[in-house]
Amino acid sequence: MADRPAPVVITARPARPRTPVVEISPREIGLLVDRFYGDIQAHPRLGPLFEERLAGKWDVHLDRMNRFWRSVLLHSGEYSGQPVVKHNGLPDLEEDDFRLWLELFESTTSTLFAPPTAGPITVVARRIARSLWLARFGTPFNQTPAWLD
Repeated sequence: MADRPAPVVITARPARPRTPVVEISPREIGLLVDRFYGDIQAHPRLGPLFEERLAGKWDVHLDRMNRFWRSVLLHSGEYSGQPVVKHNGLPDLEEDDFRLWLELFESTTSTLFAPPTAGPITVVARRIARSLWLARFGTPFNQTPAWLD
């Protein structure tokens, strides 16, 4: 039998702990989610759009959104889902709906939190809105709207 070389052992460095995007508690995220989706429900365009999909299932959606925002802002890792697939599956979704969503989110966030907290949350929300807009409406032939910059 020929001598075999010793196997190479590769060790990975442990991942650095991820720090939260902003100093915010899970309770405060819950307040943001509840207030924002309350505002969504009252909105003349977004309310009916969401209600069409979520009638009778708002509690499930709010729980999912709480997990999503905790994962995004606190890096909790508790959300798993496919936001692009979900949003692309909305037949009546229009380009401007993302602007309305973002304006409402920014308004809600700035009402609830001081600028040092609201600012980083808004930056993340803008990134999410841009990503979802690009997945749904982006092509090599159109540019992102100015409100996404």
